[in-house]
Amino acid sequence: MDRVTGFIGRDAETGKIFDAVSAGSHVLVRGRAGIGKAALVRHSFAAAKSSGIACLLVDGRGTKQMLLSIMEQLHGLLGLVIPSDTLGPKLKARARLRGGLEWRNLARTVSRITVMESGNIIIATLRKAPVAVFIEALEVSPQKADLFARMMKVAVMVAGMDERNKRVRISKMLWQFHTVIELKPLPVETCEQIARAWLEKRPIRFSDERTRKRFIRHVAQTSGGVPAAISGLLETAAQEEEITPAKARMFTHEAGITYMDMTPLIVVGVVIAMAGRYVSRGIGEVEMLVFSGVATALFMGLRFFMWQLRAR
Repeated sequence: MDRVTGFIGRDAETGKIFDAVSAGSHVLVRGRAGIGKAALVRHSFAAAKSSGIACLLVDGRGTKQMLLSIMEQLHGLLGLVIPSDTLGPKLKARARLRGGLEWRNLARTVSRITVMESGNIIIATLRKAPVAVFIEALEVSPQKADLFARMMKVAVMVAGMDERNKRVRISKMLWQFHTVIELKPLPVETCEQIARAWLEKRPIRFSDERTRKRFIRHVAQTSGGVPAAISGLLETAAQEEEITPAKARMFTHEAGITYMDMTPLIVVGVVIAMAGRYVSRGIGEVEMLVFSGVATALFMGLRFFMWQLRAR
């Protein structure tokens, strides 16, 4: 996602993150997929780095990869604090001879150690000096959440997290975030501004100016205010030779679709169906009893399939 698509309308959030980091507070950026969490984290990192704050940026490729990235950047900033028993005899001798080791000499060794050992090295290194850790996507398992919670005790952390993440089992880590920024969908006017700015950089051929305006309006409305959807719609349209009035409203994007959680409705339906069974028994209504039984079975079956889909 380019800067135009990612940051129009997000300047206030960037300033809020910078102020929080400067004050030593942890920041959690939440929102739906494609809303611009990672882009905002990257932009805030650049702002903090340009102001002289010691910081590092990590993507969300996986816990092990994240820890390796943190160690590599920390080694360049502060020099890793590695226990001597972690290094082999050759590396120890090279370290004594040269007064230290480059990352290319350490990469193979640290990639073999466990996640817990990597975390201990990172925490020991972070105690050397104040550092801000920017993580684009902090989607970790409950077992790994404790490690990042320990890390937050010795460093400032700014992290993005999908709003669909079930946070009950990682609440210990989440409690440590002092500032929470909830990214909302962008207004239609801002979406149109983003689309126009994008088209200025990468012109698309339209049959006439009226079609161009209709297309921009369609992108703003269909995207649902999600920057990733705006970018996706424009990228798809750019593959067409010409946008005609018929094509102007045919483009859609998954990121702009909002899904409704039907779980509460199903729970209410099950309760009503089960209550109907007891009422029908009390008043002797056989038809109502049969209907309530069938309804209960249908709702329970639907509930089972919904849980299967959520598990995926």
